[in-house]
Amino acid sequence: MFESAALPHIGIDRTAVEGARRKVPGRGSGRRFGDRKKHGEDIHDDLDYAFDELEQRVPVLGIDPKLILVVEIGADTVGPSDEADWSRSGLRVVEAREASRVIAFSDDPQMAEFLRRLDVYAEGPRKGNKTATYEAFFDNIASVRPYGRSDRVGVSLSAQLEQMNVPEKLTVDIEIWHPGDQQKADSWLKAINDALVNVGAEVHDSFTSPSAGVSLMRVTALVDIISQLLDVDLVAKVETLASETTDHLSPSDVSIEQVTDLPIAPADAPVVGLIDSGVQAEHPLLRGCIVDAMTVSGSLSDGADRHGHGTSVASILLRGSIEAQIASGEWDTPPCRILSVRVLDGENRIPHSRLPQSEITDAVAYLSSRGVKVINLSLGDEDGLMVSNRAPTLAAVLDSLARKFGVVFVVPTGNVIPAEYSGLMDESFRRAYPSRMLESPVSGLIDPAPSALSLTVGGTVPALRSANLGTVPIGKPDWPSPFSRLGPGINGAIKPEVNAPAGTLGQAIDSNGPQYEDAFMVAVADGRLDGAAVVSYNVGTSLAAPHVSRACAIVQDAYPEASANLIRALVLQSVSSGTSPLEGAPNLSDAARESETLRLTGYGRVSEERSVLSGDMDTVLFAEEQIALDSVHLYTIPIPDSFFVPGRLERGVTISLCYDPPVRARRMDYLGSRMQFELLRGVTPEATIDLLLAEEKEARKARKKLGKRLPTLSDLPARQRIPMRPSRTARSVGANQVGKFAWRSGLNRFNENSSEFVLAVQNLNRWDSPTKKQPYAVAIRLWVGEGLPPVYADLRTKIRTMKAQAAVRAQARV
Repeated sequence: MFESAALPHIGIDRTAVEGARRKVPGRGSGRRFGDRKKHGEDIHDDLDYAFDELEQRVPVLGIDPKLILVVEIGADTVGPSDEADWSRSGLRVVEAREASRVIAFSDDPQMAEFLRRLDVYAEGPRKGNKTATYEAFFDNIASVRPYGRSDRVGVSLSAQLEQMNVPEKLTVDIEIWHPGDQQKADSWLKAINDALVNVGAEVHDSFTSPSAGVSLMRVTALVDIISQLLDVDLVAKVETLASETTDHLSPSDVSIEQVTDLPIAPADAPVVGLIDSGVQAEHPLLRGCIVDAMTVSGSLSDGADRHGHGTSVASILLRGSIEAQIASGEWDTPPCRILSVRVLDGENRIPHSRLPQSEITDAVAYLSSRGVKVINLSLGDEDGLMVSNRAPTLAAVLDSLARKFGVVFVVPTGNVIPAEYSGLMDESFRRAYPSRMLESPVSGLIDPAPSALSLTVGGTVPALRSANLGTVPIGKPDWPSPFSRLGPGINGAIKPEVNAPAGTLGQAIDSNGPQYEDAFMVAVADGRLDGAAVVSYNVGTSLAAPHVSRACAIVQDAYPEASANLIRALVLQSVSSGTSPLEGAPNLSDAARESETLRLTGYGRVSEERSVLSGDMDTVLFAEEQIALDSVHLYTIPIPDSFFVPGRLERGVTISLCYDPPVRARRMDYLGSRMQFELLRGVTPEATIDLLLAEEKEARKARKKLGKRLPTLSDLPARQRIPMRPSRTARSVGANQVGKFAWRSGLNRFNENSSEFVLAVQNLNRWDSPTKKQPYAVAIRLWVGEGLPPVYADLRTKIRTMKAQAAVRAQARV
């Protein structure tokens, strides 16, 4: 029997329910004063109904009922509410959704406090006040209802339950509420485990992560037992296993002689981790570059690829774009070696007996123990569509592992079938599909693509070759692939951050149906056991991710001591944007076009060369630091003389910021802190700090109370605040940020500080421990176009002068 009294942080026992229920006033009590009173009564009525329903319920699978409610938020609510406000009101938020919060009462006193505040709110404004006490909080509540079966059942499970008979068995993944306390989380897992074993179910695996706030089980049981699980209050979600993916490999006529005796990676090249279906280590495109191909899974016999997916991904990671090298016969030396850990079976799925979170956690721990810093994870749950702002479970686990082991994960957005978001493909599809993707609710990211700390890669249309008559390509080069999923990520974060070639589909001119044409696909190593070809053509965002992992490996090779944050920052500062597929789209403002393009292709295409190299016409500066919560770091950056040369010649600056805050699945603020940056000119460091502090919440309250108005960043003239795109508001939601600005005129020196940029990096606490310091990395690229003097030597000289002056000042202070 599951003892409800031992679970004070999620739900309340029957005694507490009865005590609290007696405090709920009936209709008509108190004095009326209009809509506010009625709204207060509505919430009371909702709670009354919830208590009635709870009292009528009986234990399910031996587990007593608990009270878990869904609080619907009003449509006019802007942004997530402060979690502390909910806690002070007697509520514990266990899941944040776009228009609602799933909450639990911690105990009887908190229930009583919530109801007391509700009564005070319903009384209306007190004498001399225009608003009621707690009005801002309660006016945002539209309704309250119990968390029920419809909340717990997954989309695929719902369809299967309607078709299956009671005697049949089904394997499902069960997510259990995580209370934030690992001892309690373990007790809840044990309670569900014991209850299921008692009714004859088979528990294959369980997983819990205190840092990610995730608890999971994989179970096989009779359909009737699965159905009963949907009434267990400790259960958050039940869903069937992910669908099997489909490949469309087309064998090429490339002979084995064309790919024999290729250059191999140097013995000291960095080792990239590949978590996939394994590899065929002796494939000609891979031979000599595989450190090991193994598995840490007890459900898989070895690390050899039985499917071919991992071998295809590995070939891009080692060789990059293969087509041109095949044609020329000249092959580049791979920038890395591969340590492959197999987690997928011959059907390209996680073994039936294991949770993906367990398999991947074990694989990451092993790779980290071997010194791996960059991990390519070209897999995803095809049924795990991100819902609202909630972090999917595997994404949250990856973020937790990235922090724990200091690794860079590179993941694809996942694939979507065009018919799912477009329906019937008509003649206009090949040009209009980006807009249709943006309008569809089914084309969003799948788990683990929303992972905040990972680099998420979207697929794009590559350079196209001649195709068969009667077939035309869907999209244009650099447009999103018609099967690539799109963002945003958690809480509106920019996802994907980057893009890479993934192929496209063709469209038949006569029927408009989709066609798989070699000319529109990507060349990869064919690693299928029954494959007759050495090289085949395929499509998918899985093939885009290794291009970015390859760039990360190049950065690691150049800077062996670089942290995961710095590797990501240096890769991101190299991005360049292609032509937006929304150019010329009617009824779209410039701001809307920018926002929607970011959802499709992110900040842009990564450049392997620019990730590590500065040239005469551009240079990269970077820094790694740790910053306290609610603090500001300032960097003074000399402006090259070329930026002041008159004439309509292009010049610009790109800044990337990457950090690894703690995360918590289902929190309203997924990231424990939020970092942001601003680039200013002609402003002293002291004034910059004042401007940033003036924008903080407490400063705004003080100004309002004193009736004073202090200058803020928005008051600065355009020449002093560099208008980087995307805006600070848009980019600062994520842990991987890029800002760019380019202009075609010479800068003016308008004061003694206008020859330097000031980069301000700010860290704002959400819920992280106030004593913690947050590691981060920034990278700054300054560049000029043809016709302007080089910047590299100029900047290096200026920086050496700045360092010498700083040393003199330091000695003077001593």
